[in-house]
Amino acid sequence: MPTLAIKGWAQRWGMEAVLAVLAGLVFLGCLGAVDIWGKREQRASAEALDTVDHNHWRIAQIQGRPRLEKPPLPRWTIASLITLTGRRDEWIVRLPSALAAIGTVALVYGLGCRLGGRAVGLSAGLVLTSIGFFISELRQAGNDGPLAFFTTLALYAAWRRLNGNSPGMDESLEPAPAEAGAVASPVGGRNWNLLLYAALGLGFLTKGPIILILVALALAPYVVASGRFREALRLLSDWRGVLVFLVLALSWPVPVLLNDPLAARVWYLEMGQKAGTAGVTHHRHHEILAVEWPMMTAPWVVLATTGLLLPFLPRGRQYRPQIWFPWSWAVSNLAMFCLWSVAKPNYYLPCLPGVALLVGVEWVRLSRAARDLESKRVGARRFLQVHWVGMFVAAAIAPVIVRQVAPPYFAPIAVFSIAGMVAVALSAWAWRRGADAGALVPLVGAWAIGVLLIYGEIAPRHNAARSHRALAASLERILPPSERTIMFFEELDEGLWFYLSGRSLVPVPGSQPRYNKGFDLDNDFRNGQLELDPLKRQEAEKKLLVSWMTSPDRTSPYVLIRKKLYDAFAPALAGLATPAYTEQGLVRNELVLLRATQPASLATQPDEARRR
Repeated sequence: MPTLAIKGWAQRWGMEAVLAVLAGLVFLGCLGAVDIWGKREQRASAEALDTVDHNHWRIAQIQGRPRLEKPPLPRWTIASLITLTGRRDEWIVRLPSALAAIGTVALVYGLGCRLGGRAVGLSAGLVLTSIGFFISELRQAGNDGPLAFFTTLALYAAWRRLNGNSPGMDESLEPAPAEAGAVASPVGGRNWNLLLYAALGLGFLTKGPIILILVALALAPYVVASGRFREALRLLSDWRGVLVFLVLALSWPVPVLLNDPLAARVWYLEMGQKAGTAGVTHHRHHEILAVEWPMMTAPWVVLATTGLLLPFLPRGRQYRPQIWFPWSWAVSNLAMFCLWSVAKPNYYLPCLPGVALLVGVEWVRLSRAARDLESKRVGARRFLQVHWVGMFVAAAIAPVIVRQVAPPYFAPIAVFSIAGMVAVALSAWAWRRGADAGALVPLVGAWAIGVLLIYGEIAPRHNAARSHRALAASLERILPPSERTIMFFEELDEGLWFYLSGRSLVPVPGSQPRYNKGFDLDNDFRNGQLELDPLKRQEAEKKLLVSWMTSPDRTSPYVLIRKKLYDAFAPALAGLATPAYTEQGLVRNELVLLRATQPASLATQPDEARRR
């Protein structure tokens, strides 16, 4: 009967379908509603447009200089989508990262099923879909989202190679017996190695050799704790896989090095500044990444923290050695980043799937322990009660607070609040009916509603203050149609390249570093020309701009400059240029459009002649 077939499908795949729908809503919903804001996203979009417009597939250029710091795979992906679809909008630029997020959720579900059964897989997938930091980063274009996907793919392939199709744990999180007639293979086929090394190669093309460290630090403690170190080395060693990795990983660096041998120094400085080995100080102060743990794991901070402790507690013995796999993924890499001179929170994105797996295991354990009345595990029941009550209270008071501090956002927050309170009631009801992962669905569903409200209603209100769309429209209105070139001094936010079409942004000669500021600082230091006095450096910059203003080779009378820099240079530019447009009241780098007052043919005449 069709009805029985539908019921059977719903029982087997219904929750997986719900997870897929929620992931689609969270990562694809209102994806193009917010303009390009973030620095990394601005760079990614500018690189992709340069690739398409100028056929710079090997080395893109932004700010008028080659962009060598990051590998090209995300740029190639975005540029390919632009070429195939003919679309140049925020949605198409962000699509690769959003799809990488959905793929990562699917892989986490698969890993969770093999680590602890279907309930753990579903719970881990739902948790990852609702981690706020993961959502905000994967809804932006950049390198970190695809890197998280390829890291998860590599570790999934490694797990399958090491453990084959052996069953995970049954519904009580105990080792499960093989199904009747099924043969449990202790190890997987060699083809899993091909997938492992291909993922490593693609991850290398996404953000460099960091993927090798991330995967190694996730696997090494796990195989050591499992007593399988030598066996793991033997199983994961594969010359075919190494060949696949080398072909993929070197397909871009080798041609670039043949074209520009100095690229090796750029890459070394890029990595060395962060690890603290290059001798060039980064603009960020050293901060221990573990301090960002609450922000990176919200709203599952408590469960993520207890999950970190689980392998060491008596109740965690039953989960060994499998639990060491997500634990190493989350903790070993966090420890590594804490040793770096510069470790931004987005570096930890590829490790959040490991955190989600730990939270998934911990949630299922608490859910079943709280339901077991005979065991008298009062702590687990109290934890869930406090969890639900806390979420309900937070949802209830949120509109009250918002109405006092941010009245324009009261309506969307009130909708989110109602969804949250209903979700808490449904979650508790589902748990009482025996659901584990199912008890998370209402909570994640409410979170999905919140994401749609934030990105579809709240965030777009900030477009005018953060985006470059209005600036591009103002430039089109102000500039004569014949002026197709706009000069710029030093650096601009790359978002302007995305929104300004039909005109060229060209740097004032000499105002740009050869590759980046770190490279020039290192080069000046090597040549004994490093100027440490910021006032003297600013004076040199001012002389450079004045020299260009008075040059007969000036190709355009219009130049864009950051407002803070213009305020410092204004006295020296008096009589040479006048502001044609000034931005005010924005929360990004404000710009000033200057128009040279002297024709280029007269700019080099002596001051006395000009005064006459």
